[in-house]
Amino acid sequence: MGQMSSRERAPAAINRQPIDRIPTDIWATPEVWAKLRARFGEVADVERALHIDGFAGAGPEYVGPSLPPVGEEETVDFWGIRTRRVPHEGSAYYEQSFFPLAAAETMDDLARYAWPQADWFDYSKIRAATAELRKN
Repeated sequence: MGQMSSRERAPAAINRQPIDRIPTDIWATPEVWAKLRARFGEVADVERALHIDGFAGAGPEYVGPSLPPVGEEETVDFWGIRTRRVPHEGSAYYEQSFFPLAAAETMDDLARYAWPQADWFDYSKIRAATAELRKN
């Protein structure tokens, strides 16, 4: 088997077909990316040097009920998960600070939870977004 492209490798792996190597991706903090770029150059050079395939994705836009207000140092998503900005040496990251189901103990607790609904999302733009991703 010859060398595969990233576009060939990932779908083949998902479909349990022979592949030349395991598909890879990288998620790194800004500090790590700065060090990688200092060593290898631009992002494309980093990906080439480290054999990073990368995985792009497109999802629906949230159009559901208004989310509760939060401060500048906090976020909340449609699951009710809250994150807060926590400074670290050289930067700051948003870390989960509230787990909406942490106290759930019974099926009734789960039934009372406001589970996201399909109609909270606009799916109409996904096809165009994935077509655009395929160009790259």
